[in-house]
Amino acid sequence: MMKKFMCAVIIVMMFAVTSACAKIKPDVDLSKMNGVMAYSGLFNVMCNPPAYEGKIIKVKGFCDSTHDDDTGKDYYAVVLIDGSMCCMIGVDFVLKSGKYPKVGDMITVMGKFEQYKDGEDTFCRLSDAELM
Repeated sequence: MMKKFMCAVIIVMMFAVTSACAKIKPDVDLSKMNGVMAYSGLFNVMCNPPAYEGKIIKVKGFCDSTHDDDTGKDYYAVVLIDGSMCCMIGVDFVLKSGKYPKVGDMITVMGKFEQYKDGEDTFCRLSDAELM
């Protein structure tokens, strides 16, 4: 009887955890907007970082990457192109886990917006990010 009860509790707990993970919604969802609106939205985020600190942001765009020879680190970003195809804006992302996409891939990424210091410079990124 106790084994059946414990199995039922474990199944309910697994369902609750799975349901909670599936219900995480972004505070700012730029992924469903057209090019002009998404570009403008990300531009606003990047121009006013304190207002978005700690918020979950979802962005759809192209993957880009750069390598820093001095530190040996690779940096990844999701890049948006505005509606007139003349301007680009992007935000770095750091995945929780998994393999990073290839440069040029169309991706949707969701993560927690934060500012961080690298030396004396301050940058923005989506931390604990996931590819959607």
